[in-house]
Amino acid sequence: MRKILHTWLPLAASWLLMGIEMPAITAVMARLAHPEISLATHGGVVFPISLIIEAPIIMLLSASVALSKDLASYQRIYRFMMASGFLLTSLHVLVAFTPLFDFVVIRLYKPA
Repeated sequence: MRKILHTWLPLAASWLLMGIEMPAITAVMARLAHPEISLATHGGVVFPISLIIEAPIIMLLSASVALSKDLASYQRIYRFMMASGFLLTSLHVLVAFTPLFDFVVIRLYKPA
């Protein structure tokens, strides 16, 4: 039982954190000034864009369980995960803190 918990607890914690992310952010934003605009922007613009960017890592959570057969495959997946995490975090930073956000939201996300 201890080995099972040691193996599966990090994966369960990751899924739990991802599951409570949206309700926690929504609860905080609902108490800010102009909650309707804040919630609409977060739920309709920011969250979908961030979900698209982080989708490969989300899929890696389940894929890593199936692909980690031995130490060598685990190390390969770990290297891929670290490189992907760095690249996707860099992309998040670029979109959030540069004019790339305006390009993504105004030009690409603009309704037809």
